[in-house]
Formats: sequence, structure tokens, C-alpha cells
Amino acid sequence: MYRRPTEVPDPHDDFAAYTHDRLPRLVTTAHLLSGDPREATELVRRTLVGVCARWRRIPRDDVDFYVRRSLVKEFLRRARRQQALSHGVLKDTSARQRAVLVLLHWEGLREAEIAQLLGWSAGAVSSRARRGLAVCGGDAERLRGAFAEAAEIVRAAPAAQAAQVAAGTVPFGVALGVPLDAVEHRGRALRRRRRVAGAALCALLLVPAGVFAVDRIVGGGTVDGSAAGAADVARSPIRIVAPGERVDAVPGVQVWLTTDGKHWSTPERPNQFLGLTDDSYASGSKVGAESDKPAASVQPDLLNSSYFLSGLYRGLSADPARVEVTVDDSRFTGTVLTLAGSPGWGVWYTRAPLSMAELKSSYGDGGPTVTVYDAAGKVVARGGGNW
Repeated sequence: MYRRPTEVPDPHDDFAAYTHDRLPRLVTTAHLLSGDPREATELVRRTLVGVCARWRRIPRDDVDFYVRRSLVKEFLRRARRQQALSHGVLKDTSARQRAVLVLLHWEGLREAEIAQLLGWSAGAVSSRARRGLAVCGGDAERLRGAFAEAAEIVRAAPAAQAAQVAAGTVPFGVALGVPLDAVEHRGRALRRRRRVAGAALCALLLVPAGVFAVDRIVGGGTVDGSAAGAADVARSPIRIVAPGERVDAVPGVQVWLTTDGKHWSTPERPNQFLGLTDDSYASGSKVGAESDKPAASVQPDLLNSSYFLSGLYRGLSADPARVEVTVDDSRFTGTVLTLAGSPGWGVWYTRAPLSMAELKSSYGDGGPTVTVYDAAGKVVARGGGNW
């Protein structure tokens, strides 16, 4: 029998195994967020399609972070479009309060981890957690109990359906309302379309002399690209500079480092400075005594019809291999500047062909996210910035 050719199996393409293991938890989390079974199923389906499309580019030690972040941000996007939420345990809370409460009291994350996950400040997370809990009665233990009860209802499939799953006549994902075969098929198709679109974009950008190459994936996915793999993605260009040495980052923009921080100058905003102890990074708090903890920041500057994105990273034990910034579904690899002697901090920058509307829209979900990887592809710092 003739069979259509398929993609060559990839030893790291373990998407099916991962989703089979995590699907019950994902469906439960989505149900707690949305409060509606149909909405939860669609939320998980759309999230997994986007995850599958980027699966080979997600570091294996960062999968849970990426998938959880994608799920919550997809929920927040859909909640904005649908306006009102009126279902479930958290029916009287706002969408952002729901996200924080579920991550805090169901997923068991700390407030600092939630801030990193969503690109919000720690203060914003704490405020939404406090206000959301007050709406729910002010008893965290009782809320966790309500979450557990709701989770049991979600997990309790009808006996006949459970028997069919055990007998192998009904696929596991279908029993939970998420057909994994269809999800994987669509995700792979989306991956192929993005490759074609990315190649076409690169070809267009490389035609004029002096145009800067960008590592951008363009497509119709529904999740943001917050992480990438190490093996199949180009590393960041890394340049060691002397203190005060000015680098022409892009036409009209200079960047330089001194021992106390980052300097940059654009036509519209000359001679800007961001000190190592002045940046709020992703946590929303001053670095100060905690400057040894890994973190990263991003500052956008409008430059003609695009944006110059730059920022600081710090708290690393060695220079990074790649710095990547994501804005919704767009991903850019930054160039890195650092001082001699591997000081554990440095500056990254890239030019991003984004409109003001696109950048502003991203701040509805927390803004751009910066991820710093080491040579092995492990995430060593992550953060974002407030505009």
C-alpha cells in the first residue's frame, strides 16, 4: 500500500510522549482558568498546536516553563477578546487575577516565578494575588481545596469512556477532548509554513546591503515563542569591548559599556544610561544587593519604521552563548557586548521590524521577554521590561 512520505523522525521529537504525560494536568489547569469545559479544551488545543510547531527548538529542561507560559498567555488573549468571564471557582475575578491565583495555588509557583513566567513585575503579581484572593473570600487554604475538588471533577471521565481508553478503542487525548494526533498534525504543518515564511523573510531582508539579519519566525501560531533550542539555532554574535568603546550597533545608534552599566544613544534619545543597580529587570524591584541573581532586561527605542531593542543581562557565571528576545510570535537573536574578563554581565541589542501597534499589543501580555542561554542551550537568565 502506498503511503505518503512523512518527516524523518527526530530523536528529540518527543512531543507525543510529553503531551500524553502532561495532558491531564494541562486540561485541569485550563479548566480552572476558563471555568468552562469547551473553552478549556480549545485553550489546550490551540496551545499545544503552537507548542508542537516550535517543539524542536525548545530546550528540554525548559519545556514546562514554555508550555505553562503559552497556556496562560493564550488564556489571557482569549479572555481579552471575550471580555466577560463568568464561570468556575474564580468566576468573580479578572482574567489576570485568575492567572495568578491558578499559578500560585494550583501550580504551586512562587510569586517571583510567576513574575518571570508572565513578564510582570513582582509587585503586580502580589497585588493581583491579594485582590483575587480577597474576591474569593480571603482564605488561601479553602481556595486550594476548591481547586482540588474542581480538578477531581475534570479528571473523572465517564466510566464507559475510561474503559474504552483502557481497551485502546478510544485514543487517550480524545477521551480528554483534545485529539493529540490532530494537534500534532496541525503543529507540524504550522512548523513547515513558518520555515517557508522565515526563509522568504530572510531573503527579502538580505537583498539591500547593510540590512541586519534577524532571527524571526513568522506565522499564524497562537502562542508566543519564549524559548528556543540550542542545537539548531545560531548563537549570538559576542564582542568583547573596552570600557567606553563605542559600537555602531545599527545606523544612527551607538552602544558602549562602562564598569557601572549600559550606555546607548539614538537620534531621538541621545546619551541614555542604565546602571547595573538601577534596572528593575523582570522582578519589578531594584537590583541592589540581589545583583548576583541572574536577570535580564529590555528597553525599546523607536528607530524610523522599526525598533531598536536592547538590554542588560547580569548574574551569569560566564558569557552567554545566545540572547533571544520574543515579542508575541516574533523572535530575535541579539548581538552581545561584554567587557573582558567574563564579568557575568553585558549588553545585548537587535533591530526588530515591529510596528508601534505590535509592540504595544505585546505589553498587554507582559511585554517582550528576554532569555539568555549558555553553550549547552540551558536557560541561565530570563526577564523583560516595562515600557
